[in-house]
Amino acid sequence: MKVLHSHRKWTIILLVGLLLLAVTGGALAAEFGGDEDVYRLAAGEVVNDDLYVASGEIYIDGTVKGDLYAAGGYIEINGIVEGDLVAAGGGIVINGQVMDDVRVAGGGIEVTGTIGDDLFVAGGGGQGMGFPMQFGARSIPQGIRIGSEAEIGGDGVIVGGGGRIEGHIAGNLWSAMGELELAGRVDGDAELQVGSLRVDEGSRVAGTLRYSSPDEASIPGEVAGDVSYDAPVETAQGASLIGQIVGWFVRTLLILVGFALLGWLLLRFAPGLLTGPAAAIQEKPVESGLYGLLAAALLIFIPILSILLVVLVWIFWGTFSALTMAFFLLGSLALVWMLSPLVTGLWLGQRIVERAGRQTTLTFALLVGVLLIVIIGRVPFVGWLVYLISFALALGGVLRSRRSAPAEETSVAG
Repeated sequence: MKVLHSHRKWTIILLVGLLLLAVTGGALAAEFGGDEDVYRLAAGEVVNDDLYVASGEIYIDGTVKGDLYAAGGYIEINGIVEGDLVAAGGGIVINGQVMDDVRVAGGGIEVTGTIGDDLFVAGGGGQGMGFPMQFGARSIPQGIRIGSEAEIGGDGVIVGGGGRIEGHIAGNLWSAMGELELAGRVDGDAELQVGSLRVDEGSRVAGTLRYSSPDEASIPGEVAGDVSYDAPVETAQGASLIGQIVGWFVRTLLILVGFALLGWLLLRFAPGLLTGPAAAIQEKPVESGLYGLLAAALLIFIPILSILLVVLVWIFWGTFSALTMAFFLLGSLALVWMLSPLVTGLWLGQRIVERAGRQTTLTFALLVGVLLIVIIGRVPFVGWLVYLISFALALGGVLRSRRSAPAEETSVAG
């Protein structure tokens, strides 16, 4: 299965993420949209480039010739996206056509349109989470629904609390869900790891239907040529699927608490470590991202330059200086990586609180931003990108704050 297109242009991906995390934007040349409660690309309008949007509600009724990157409370695609769709929001509805891959994460997700290649979905739902979510005038139930009209041209990777899969998947299907109803057609194999499974008589799997659940499900004989049931394998601690889900939430909570405590200590005893870089990002977020991207590319993605730097220090100043330089480079990058969710979280939290018109403290703003980064960072397939963007932003903020005069510490009004 083709899981991820790893050869994407890193520069474009990271710059897109800068705006997605900012939950803001402005219409710029590669088409950045947002800055309003509602963003709408009207029917008949065409964007001849990639489009990056962050807003409360997003409606794409026109045509995007490139990729679409969107973050908001509610996102609805009724038009055409000729490239990839990457979106994160509370509710996401895809009624139109996406001609390449779709990677989306949200509380409630509905797909009734056409997707040219692979579909990657991470959604909510599940037992006790059936109540709908309201976004302005729109309401969407929690969970994942692939409608009967949906056409997926490649593979489907679907992870969430619960949902129903109908429609047609031309490739393979892999799904891990708490509750799953399978009622569609899969031209390849289907591998399901679920808490509970119901398979409709009209379902068809051309290859092998392999599933794992606590209880063996009733599978109609004509659904698949081969059906394989794997009983859940108990670990040494007896962890089941439910235990793994609980463990995910516990781990997420521990990460959040750890960041919260570290952030509180830094704001109390060394606030400049966070407020300086956050102020630099606030002043020029795109420039900060570029600084961070360049530094990361030189020191991480082109590690030979770091090695050459250490070798040169060794030639001119000896072994001790070379080792000191090596530890300095590694230690500095490790420190920025560890603190990056706090730096970007402080900046992001301030932007969110300011847009909400609230008055609060730096500590509360930090918690808001870190909470968002941690939660999205724990979503499969997109979490790694969130932390990489956070690292690039924080590294750029540190460099900008050090090369200029100390920036005035920013705080939310009040």
